[in-house]
Amino acid sequence: GARARSMSQQEMERNSRSIGSDNIVKYLFAGKLRSVLICMTCGYKRSQPEPFLDVSLPITADTKTIESSLRNFTRPEELSDSVLCPSCAIKTPTRKQHTFAKLPKILCLHLKRFDAATNRKISDFVSFPAHGLNLGAFLPHWCEVVEGMKNPDPDAVQNEADAACPQILYDLYATVNHTGTLHQGHYVSNVKVNGKWYHCNDAYVCDAGDGDGEKAVLEADGAYMLFYMRRDVVTT
Repeated sequence: GARARSMSQQEMERNSRSIGSDNIVKYLFAGKLRSVLICMTCGYKRSQPEPFLDVSLPITADTKTIESSLRNFTRPEELSDSVLCPSCAIKTPTRKQHTFAKLPKILCLHLKRFDAATNRKISDFVSFPAHGLNLGAFLPHWCEVVEGMKNPDPDAVQNEADAACPQILYDLYATVNHTGTLHQGHYVSNVKVNGKWYHCNDAYVCDAGDGDGEKAVLEADGAYMLFYMRRDVVTT
Protein backbone atom coordinates (compact mmCIF):
# COMPACT_ATOMS: atom_id res chain seq x y z
CA GLY A 1 0.00 0.00 0.00
CA ALA A 2 0.93 3.64 -0.05
CA ARG A 3 3.45 4.77 2.52
CA ALA A 4 2.25 6.85 5.43
CA ARG A 5 3.54 10.37 5.67
CA SER A 6 3.46 12.80 8.56
CA MET A 7 1.53 16.04 8.56
CA SER A 8 4.09 18.78 8.00
CA GLN A 9 4.36 21.89 10.12
CA GLN A 10 3.71 23.95 6.99
CA GLU A 11 0.41 22.15 6.38
CA MET A 12 -0.75 22.79 9.96
CA GLU A 13 0.19 26.46 9.74
CA ARG A 14 -1.66 26.83 6.43
CA ASN A 15 -4.77 25.12 7.84
CA SER A 16 -4.65 27.16 11.05
CA ARG A 17 -4.72 30.42 9.07
CA SER A 18 -7.77 29.23 7.15
CA ILE A 19 -9.84 28.30 10.21
CA GLY A 20 -8.95 31.22 12.48
CA SER A 21 -7.19 31.42 15.83
CA ASP A 22 -10.35 30.86 17.89
CA ASN A 23 -10.75 27.33 16.56
CA ILE A 24 -7.12 26.24 16.17
CA VAL A 25 -6.99 24.42 19.51
CA LYS A 26 -10.10 22.38 18.70
CA TYR A 27 -8.93 21.83 15.14
CA LEU A 28 -5.65 20.29 16.33
CA PHE A 29 -6.46 18.68 19.69
CA ALA A 30 -10.18 17.85 19.68
CA GLY A 31 -11.16 14.20 19.68
CA LYS A 32 -14.16 12.24 20.81
CA LEU A 33 -14.55 9.31 23.19
CA ARG A 34 -17.41 6.83 23.01
CA SER A 35 -18.72 6.18 26.53
CA VAL A 36 -20.71 2.95 26.70
CA LEU A 37 -22.86 1.42 29.45
CA ILE A 38 -23.36 -2.34 29.08
CA CYS A 39 -25.97 -4.25 31.08
CA MET A 40 -24.36 -7.36 32.55
CA THR A 41 -27.74 -9.12 32.70
CA CYS A 42 -29.02 -8.81 29.13
CA GLY A 43 -26.12 -7.19 27.26
CA TYR A 44 -28.11 -4.07 26.33
CA LYS A 45 -25.76 -1.27 25.33
CA ARG A 46 -26.22 2.50 25.21
CA SER A 47 -23.59 5.07 24.37
CA GLN A 48 -22.90 8.78 24.27
CA PRO A 49 -20.01 10.86 22.86
CA GLU A 50 -17.57 12.65 25.16
CA PRO A 51 -15.39 15.33 23.51
CA PHE A 52 -11.81 15.74 24.76
CA LEU A 53 -8.74 17.90 24.19
CA ASP A 54 -6.45 15.63 26.20
CA VAL A 55 -6.68 12.15 27.72
CA SER A 56 -5.74 11.57 31.37
CA LEU A 57 -4.19 8.17 32.05
CA PRO A 58 -3.82 6.78 35.60
CA ILE A 59 -0.47 5.28 36.57
CA THR A 60 -0.79 1.87 38.25
CA ALA A 61 1.37 -1.16 38.89
CA ASP A 62 0.10 -2.59 35.59
CA THR A 63 0.81 0.47 33.45
CA LYS A 64 4.55 0.58 32.85
CA THR A 65 4.16 1.58 29.19
CA ILE A 66 1.92 4.11 27.47
CA GLU A 67 0.38 1.25 25.47
CA SER A 68 -0.62 -0.59 28.67
CA SER A 69 -1.99 2.68 30.04
CA LEU A 70 -4.22 3.04 26.96
CA ARG A 71 -5.35 -0.59 27.27
CA ASN A 72 -6.22 0.04 30.89
CA PHE A 73 -8.09 3.23 29.96
CA THR A 74 -10.25 1.42 27.38
CA ARG A 75 -10.80 -1.70 29.50
CA PRO A 76 -14.44 -2.18 30.64
CA GLU A 77 -15.00 -1.77 34.39
CA GLU A 78 -17.92 -2.78 36.55
CA LEU A 79 -19.65 0.17 38.21
CA SER A 80 -20.05 0.09 41.98
CA ASP A 81 -23.76 0.91 41.74
CA SER A 82 -26.41 -0.77 39.60
CA VAL A 83 -27.85 1.29 36.74
CA LEU A 84 -31.35 1.30 35.28
CA CYS A 85 -31.39 -0.84 32.13
CA PRO A 86 -34.05 0.25 29.58
CA SER A 87 -34.31 -3.32 28.33
CA CYS A 88 -34.62 -5.06 31.71
CA ALA A 89 -36.63 -2.13 33.17
CA ILE A 90 -34.79 -2.56 36.48
CA LYS A 91 -31.43 -1.55 37.91
CA THR A 92 -28.82 -4.13 36.94
CA PRO A 93 -25.05 -4.62 37.35
CA THR A 94 -23.44 -2.53 34.63
CA ARG A 95 -20.08 -2.16 32.95
CA LYS A 96 -18.73 1.11 31.59
CA GLN A 97 -16.20 1.38 28.80
CA HIS A 98 -14.44 4.20 26.97
CA THR A 99 -13.15 3.83 23.42
CA PHE A 100 -11.85 6.39 20.91
CA ALA A 101 -14.61 7.36 18.47
CA LYS A 102 -12.71 10.19 16.78
CA LEU A 103 -8.94 10.58 16.95
CA PRO A 104 -7.40 14.08 16.92
CA LYS A 105 -4.65 15.40 14.69
CA ILE A 106 -2.52 15.93 17.80
CA LEU A 107 -3.01 13.49 20.65
CA CYS A 108 -2.21 14.91 24.08
CA LEU A 109 -1.74 12.24 26.76
CA HIS A 110 -1.62 13.31 30.40
CA LEU A 111 -0.05 10.94 32.92
CA LYS A 112 -1.80 11.39 36.28
CA ARG A 113 1.24 11.70 38.55
CA PHE A 114 -0.40 13.74 41.32
CA ASP A 115 -2.51 11.76 43.78
CA ALA A 116 -4.28 14.15 46.13
CA ALA A 117 -5.98 11.25 47.94
CA THR A 118 -2.64 9.92 49.19
CA ASN A 119 -0.93 13.32 49.15
CA ARG A 120 1.95 12.14 46.98
CA LYS A 121 3.46 12.28 43.52
CA ILE A 122 3.68 9.03 41.55
CA SER A 123 7.25 8.92 40.22
CA ASP A 124 7.05 5.54 38.46
CA PHE A 125 8.76 5.45 35.08
CA VAL A 126 6.37 4.94 32.16
CA SER A 127 7.95 4.14 28.80
CA PHE A 128 6.56 5.50 25.53
CA PRO A 129 7.49 5.14 21.85
CA ALA A 130 8.94 7.91 19.72
CA HIS A 131 7.40 6.50 16.56
CA GLY A 132 4.37 4.48 15.51
CA LEU A 133 2.04 4.58 18.51
CA ASN A 134 -0.97 2.75 17.07
CA LEU A 135 -4.39 3.96 18.23
CA GLY A 136 -6.30 1.74 15.80
CA ALA A 137 -6.73 -0.98 18.42
CA PHE A 138 -8.65 1.42 20.67
CA LEU A 139 -11.43 2.26 18.21
CA PRO A 140 -14.93 1.00 19.15
CA HIS A 141 -15.09 -1.72 16.49
CA TRP A 142 -11.88 -3.30 17.70
CA CYS A 143 -11.93 -3.14 21.49
CA GLU A 144 -15.52 -2.53 22.57
CA VAL A 145 -17.14 -5.36 24.48
CA VAL A 146 -19.59 -7.20 22.24
CA GLU A 147 -23.25 -7.10 23.25
CA GLY A 148 -24.17 -10.29 25.09
CA MET A 149 -20.66 -10.99 26.39
CA LYS A 150 -21.50 -11.27 30.07
CA ASN A 151 -18.00 -12.23 31.17
CA PRO A 152 -15.62 -11.12 28.43
CA ASP A 153 -11.89 -11.67 28.78
CA PRO A 154 -10.49 -8.13 28.27
CA ASP A 155 -7.07 -9.47 27.33
CA ALA A 156 -8.55 -11.80 24.70
CA VAL A 157 -10.62 -8.95 23.25
CA GLN A 158 -7.56 -6.69 23.16
CA ASN A 159 -5.27 -9.35 21.66
CA GLU A 160 -7.76 -9.91 18.84
CA ALA A 161 -7.96 -6.16 18.27
CA ASP A 162 -4.18 -5.79 18.18
CA ALA A 163 -3.92 -8.52 15.55
CA ALA A 164 -6.53 -7.20 13.12
CA CYS A 165 -6.93 -3.47 13.78
CA PRO A 166 -6.13 -0.68 11.30
CA GLN A 167 -2.85 1.17 11.63
CA ILE A 168 -3.58 4.69 12.87
CA LEU A 169 -0.11 5.80 13.82
CA TYR A 170 1.18 8.71 15.89
CA ASP A 171 4.71 10.04 16.29
CA LEU A 172 6.03 11.86 19.35
CA TYR A 173 7.03 15.48 18.88
CA ALA A 174 6.95 17.04 22.38
CA THR A 175 6.92 16.16 26.07
CA VAL A 176 6.41 18.04 29.34
CA ASN A 177 8.30 16.64 32.32
CA HIS A 178 7.93 17.38 36.02
CA THR A 179 10.62 17.26 38.66
CA GLY A 180 10.00 17.68 42.38
CA THR A 181 7.13 16.71 44.65
CA LEU A 182 3.36 17.08 44.85
CA HIS A 183 3.72 20.44 46.62
CA GLN A 184 6.64 21.98 44.78
CA GLY A 185 8.45 21.26 41.58
CA HIS A 186 9.45 22.46 38.15
CA TYR A 187 8.26 21.80 34.60
CA VAL A 188 10.53 21.46 31.57
CA SER A 189 9.74 20.49 28.00
CA ASN A 190 11.35 18.69 25.07
CA VAL A 191 10.42 19.61 21.51
CA LYS A 192 11.34 18.01 18.19
CA VAL A 193 12.25 20.48 15.42
CA ASN A 194 13.43 19.34 11.99
CA GLY A 195 14.29 15.87 13.25
CA LYS A 196 16.26 17.05 16.31
CA TRP A 197 15.16 17.22 19.96
CA TYR A 198 15.67 20.34 22.08
CA HIS A 199 15.34 20.69 25.85
CA CYS A 200 13.56 23.81 27.11
CA ASN A 201 14.05 24.90 30.71
CA ASP A 202 12.42 28.31 31.15
CA ALA A 203 14.38 30.66 28.86
CA TYR A 204 17.29 28.21 28.46
CA VAL A 205 17.17 25.98 25.37
CA CYS A 206 19.78 23.36 24.52
CA ASP A 207 20.22 20.03 22.74
CA ALA A 208 18.18 17.34 24.49
CA GLY A 209 21.06 14.84 24.32
CA ASP A 210 23.64 13.16 22.12
CA GLY A 211 22.88 12.73 18.43
CA ASP A 212 19.30 13.72 17.67
CA GLY A 213 18.46 13.67 21.41
CA GLU A 214 15.69 11.09 21.08
CA LYS A 215 17.24 8.54 23.47
CA ALA A 216 17.60 11.17 26.21
CA VAL A 217 13.96 12.25 25.81
CA LEU A 218 12.66 8.67 26.02
CA GLU A 219 14.76 7.94 29.12
CA ALA A 220 14.06 11.18 31.00
CA ASP A 221 12.28 10.93 34.36
CA GLY A 222 8.97 12.54 35.16
CA ALA A 223 7.17 12.43 31.81
CA TYR A 224 3.91 14.25 32.53
CA MET A 225 2.39 15.15 29.16
CA LEU A 226 3.10 13.55 25.79
CA PHE A 227 2.21 15.15 22.46
CA TYR A 228 1.82 12.85 19.45
CA MET A 229 1.16 13.92 15.85
CA ARG A 230 -1.01 11.69 13.67
CA ARG A 231 0.33 10.49 10.36
CA ASP A 232 -1.87 11.77 7.55
CA VAL A 233 -2.21 8.84 5.18
CA VAL A 234 -2.41 5.30 6.54
CA THR A 235 -3.21 2.29 4.41
CA THR A 236 -2.83 -1.42 5.07
